[in-house]
Amino acid sequence: MKKNEEYIVTCIDDTDLNSGVVKIDDMVVFVPNLLIGEKAKIKIVKVNKKYAFGIIIELLKPSINRQELTCEVAKTCGGCQLQHMKYAYQLDYKYKHVKKLFEDIEVKPILGMDNPWYYRNKAQFPVKIKDGKVQMGFYRQHSNDVVTCKECKIQDHVINEVFSFIQKKITLKMAQDLRHVFIRHSSTDEIQVVFIGKNEKNIISLSDQLKNTFANITSIVFNYNTRNDNVILGDTYKVLYGNDSIIEECLGNKVKLHFKAFFQVNPKQMEVLYSQAIKAANLSGNETCIDMYAGTGTIGMAVSQHAKSVIGVEIVKEAVDNANDNTKMNHLDNCHYICQDATDFAHDHKDDKIDVIFIDPPRKGMTENGIEDTVTMQPNKIVYVSCNPKTLSRDLKVFKEYGYQCEYVQPVDMFCQTIGLECVAKLTKIV
Repeated sequence: MKKNEEYIVTCIDDTDLNSGVVKIDDMVVFVPNLLIGEKAKIKIVKVNKKYAFGIIIELLKPSINRQELTCEVAKTCGGCQLQHMKYAYQLDYKYKHVKKLFEDIEVKPILGMDNPWYYRNKAQFPVKIKDGKVQMGFYRQHSNDVVTCKECKIQDHVINEVFSFIQKKITLKMAQDLRHVFIRHSSTDEIQVVFIGKNEKNIISLSDQLKNTFANITSIVFNYNTRNDNVILGDTYKVLYGNDSIIEECLGNKVKLHFKAFFQVNPKQMEVLYSQAIKAANLSGNETCIDMYAGTGTIGMAVSQHAKSVIGVEIVKEAVDNANDNTKMNHLDNCHYICQDATDFAHDHKDDKIDVIFIDPPRKGMTENGIEDTVTMQPNKIVYVSCNPKTLSRDLKVFKEYGYQCEYVQPVDMFCQTIGLECVAKLTKIV
């Protein structure tokens, strides 16, 4: 097999990264966007010793599970990897691959959305100048090229409106000192715009136009970033209008959300996810719960309505201050947050009676030290919220070595049209 050779193939399997699998003379070839059962003419683009990669040249027999792309830049943007699949098939596809990771654990049916479009509450648009024109949109997959677009089919409508307005009003002079424009729209209908770059002086007039056009803009910020890497937000900032935060809502609690703070991007499915975490804990109202790696306290505050007390643990002081402000705003007397390293906290509280620990780590999952810290406190149950099924699978094996068995995994489709997936895992102490 050689590069640029063409073959007619039928797809026999797929991967969790949206590639179809075909075989040519016992050589496995991975073909992006090819669905099981589809027949296609493909071209080989790369050959390794044991496998190769191809691209679709012509689709000869499409699957009944394929749908037409509705986004004009779907093929070049790469953000919505699964948009060519009908949504019911997307859920089946994700369920199949997550189930493979947890062979000896019950995986409950995946919880999807009624309307899997226009759901995201946050967007970060890169800004570049090319050939004397301003480019705004999204980075092409695996590159720093900007794919320009009029709207995004998974950003909510308000974000698209603000983005469209900025595209029409931005000038070369305004764009020359910008790297990104960050837009957030909360479930309480507040809008936040953050300009990211070297200097705000050319942005003031655009800021004024925004606040005069959109009555529900409550926060416009300029964030200074002169770094030479891919980190989007810098350390210092200036409020151009309103505040540096907006008010969000989750399961009846208000959340003061700083522009640097983490918040789930799909507000409808976030409530489904956190409700499943609370359901997994099976709380009676008498439990002492710990919210590890608590951030701004969203999970802990939701849990506090069903438990005797909640202690949140977070190492970032600003997040802890934010979380405690949120508990006061919601009059939650049984929930408070402390700024402490997780290891130190675990050793300080190893003799306390702790009923449930909630953990929601980043994509890389937990370190073995983090798992040791959690089990040091000997909770009856652990509820693990994960945005990466692969690291969840890895971590559950380590938890089992420390005496905690996973009862079940509940997948939640938080990132429709993409390969992303959230899961809730319920762990109980092995007696």
